[in-house]
Amino acid sequence: MQTLDASLLSADGAQMLDNLPARLTGPLTELGAVSSGPLEIQLGASDVQALEDAISAFKALGIDGHEIGADNFVPSVHLRERMLSAANILHNSCGVCVVKGLNPTLYSDADNLLLFLGLASFIGDKHGIQDKKGNVISHITDAKTWTVPYEQRHGAHTNQSLTWHCDMGADILALQVRQVAAKGGKTLVASSWKVYNDLMAERPDIVQVLAQPNWPVHMSDRKTRYTLAPLLAFEDDKLLFSFDPSRLGAHPAMKMSRSSRAKQVPELTTIQLEALRVVSSIAEKNSIQLHTNPGDLVFVNNWAVLHSRSAYEDVDPPAGGANDARRHLLRLWLRNSKLGWKIPETMRAPWETAFGYTDEGYMSGDHSQIIAQFKYAVVPETNYKPARYTTGSAAFAIVDSDSESDSDVE
Repeated sequence: MQTLDASLLSADGAQMLDNLPARLTGPLTELGAVSSGPLEIQLGASDVQALEDAISAFKALGIDGHEIGADNFVPSVHLRERMLSAANILHNSCGVCVVKGLNPTLYSDADNLLLFLGLASFIGDKHGIQDKKGNVISHITDAKTWTVPYEQRHGAHTNQSLTWHCDMGADILALQVRQVAAKGGKTLVASSWKVYNDLMAERPDIVQVLAQPNWPVHMSDRKTRYTLAPLLAFEDDKLLFSFDPSRLGAHPAMKMSRSSRAKQVPELTTIQLEALRVVSSIAEKNSIQLHTNPGDLVFVNNWAVLHSRSAYEDVDPPAGGANDARRHLLRLWLRNSKLGWKIPETMRAPWETAFGYTDEGYMSGDHSQIIAQFKYAVVPETNYKPARYTTGSAAFAIVDSDSESDSDVE
């Protein structure tokens, strides 16, 4: 078995942790095994009709669309029970659920969003903020109207591959598939718990590195631009992974910046870079592909499941032709007040950026202003505002002004 030099560990200031379990058991370790896989909820014709009736009844209330929830969106009792059961499975069982059977071409963009938010309300009752502008919905696509170069966009807003990661700070990652790519764009998932077991069997030294609270995580709402945290931790006998390689360490472009704060983000060590490569390799080995169609809803336990995306190609329609084949997903971050996992203190910083407003006493400053202007974008923005520095992450970008003003940070 290959291991890291113990002297490197001590030289790096890390301490060996003796409270890490040798092996995890339970259904969250089985995603990707032959006998297990994502939960699928197949909607029948009666389910779809009940959803359409529920949308009509909600719209008759005359309230804002983002207020749709489990108390005013009432599908059939059978479907409601299945969605509530799926919430429990996501938090305590396989960690992935796919709802199939909706056809997005039958509904307006606004009604598609209502369907997404309505069904998602049974999975989680709290919505996470995805940027400092108050956006709760992010359109994961490469819109043909956007002319900003890829290197100035979030990784999710390109057609390039995304490495293994989780959306740091989110409890449940929810996706609505509006359209799939003409070629590629595969979504892969892998159990973080299975990755942990394989690491403990093959590279326990890597587990020690991941558990150290010395990883520099980019944070756009801090003057230092980063916080130190572990990438894995245990809380209430649960393993939580917080893993996004693109959001770790010094950013190459930032090192060239005139901003003194930007230059303060530490470089990743040789040991840490090796750990990222090993985790990604094991996740790939244990991965399964989610076969999704337009209209499908995907829910992922972000603490227990890693995901990645392959590169893809879009095709524009001929003049006067039908819908183009351009990959387009809507992303929503959820937390379930009853089932949501307890977040370790060492991992709370990214989580508080998205969900801190839900904590009593945390609603202050910028957060109170954001809450007053939550944005639920029905369609992608027409003009893409480039970030000064992008990490390449699916869920994170840094905007840093020449004057070092925090007001320009996303």
